[in-house]
Amino acid sequence: MAVVLIGSFLLSMPFVFRNNPNNEWCHVGTYMDAFFTSLSAMSLTGITTYPDGLVNTLNGAGQVIVLVLVQLGGLGIVTILTFLFSIFRRKLQFKDRLMVAQAIAFNNFSEIVRFVRRLMIITAVCETIGFALGLPVFLQLFPNDTPRALAYSIFHSISSFNNAGFDLFNSTNSLIGGLFANTGQAIESTNWLYYYFNIYNAILSLLGGISFLVIIDAVFENRNPRRWSSFTKIILVTTIGSILVGSLLLFFTDGLKSENPMSIFQVIMQIINCRTAGYSVYSQSDLSLPGRMICAVMMFIGGSPLSTAGGIKVTTVFIIITSILSYFSGKRLAPFKRTFSEMIIAKSMTTVFLVLTIIIIAFVAVGFFGVTQVNGQSVDPKLEDNLYAMYLFSVFSFFGNVGFYTGLEPFFSIGAKIVLCFLMLLGHLGPMTFFQLFQNNLDKKASVHYSFVEEDFLIG
Repeated sequence: MAVVLIGSFLLSMPFVFRNNPNNEWCHVGTYMDAFFTSLSAMSLTGITTYPDGLVNTLNGAGQVIVLVLVQLGGLGIVTILTFLFSIFRRKLQFKDRLMVAQAIAFNNFSEIVRFVRRLMIITAVCETIGFALGLPVFLQLFPNDTPRALAYSIFHSISSFNNAGFDLFNSTNSLIGGLFANTGQAIESTNWLYYYFNIYNAILSLLGGISFLVIIDAVFENRNPRRWSSFTKIILVTTIGSILVGSLLLFFTDGLKSENPMSIFQVIMQIINCRTAGYSVYSQSDLSLPGRMICAVMMFIGGSPLSTAGGIKVTTVFIIITSILSYFSGKRLAPFKRTFSEMIIAKSMTTVFLVLTIIIIAFVAVGFFGVTQVNGQSVDPKLEDNLYAMYLFSVFSFFGNVGFYTGLEPFFSIGAKIVLCFLMLLGHLGPMTFFQLFQNNLDKKASVHYSFVEEDFLIG
């Protein structure tokens, strides 16, 4: 929160805005918009409430501040500090290792420094490769402005790998219809570079959201796939399965509809971006109601633990599905020859129940506070016809740190923005980490020397 406040202060200053001849503080919007953008960057949600979008509101200095916040949010401040301490050969004491382990949810104290170094290496390598892959696109977009092409490639590589979803294309259309720069240049959606950009973007976001532990297990340990850990296998199976199932369902709901159907490419990109990347290749307001529900479920699930993704995480869903199948089959299942404790099952169920409860309350609150006029402009009439459906979609989008732009964001009232900020924070910290702020006894069993009589009763 301290970093978010510093970021919001910097994003309020006169030098970060375009077209600000009078050097006004908060030249566009209010301080709430600056705070919202700062938290959105730090939580890797990747959306702003500025009417003209990020690139038309903030200049190069403002964009650098946003990019630094994204990188801090992706790696984590504790991770970066640990890496710096290890460079200067400062030995981490046990209490320091414990703090780092809790901050990044890693339980091997002896390997913590090695793990953090690997995490930094993975990030640097992936973002560098992303930068190199992006150069053909941006050199084509800015053929006479190489420095701008380099800057754009760096920005989008970091934004994509960290699943932030910020882009520097024109206004608020994200990647819909092509890559339109605010200088007037464009790469139309019929150009092969448009598909190339989306595909490598999707791969980067998948790498960022797949969990650093999976990459370490698959790459650094140099193991045969059969010897990968059960955690790695669960992540890969659940991730691939959710993308395939989500794409198939969305194709049937929106790919086959009579009016403005989605192409297969748009369907796949939409589902991948639902995992918290948040880039739009199709207008979210044009989704059908069933399609919107499918996307909401994908955003709710999110990515993997120990990654840059949000949501309740695919491992939580895997544990719940396994428990349900175990109940109906009448025997304890052991996927990948592993069983799971009752504690982790209870934790998964609790996570889903509490998060759904919070999302329902947040939906009611956003509906209560609603939207307002901005600079004399009102919400698009097309959105007003489905206002509450879009509210619900936005609530799931902000909790999952996805940040799909719906067109409502600039018009949300102050109260609604505060509720959405809370959801971004909850999604980024993770439900269990967030709940530990208020309850220190999570994952702990009280020591008692007696037990009560067990009794069954009717349910369902």
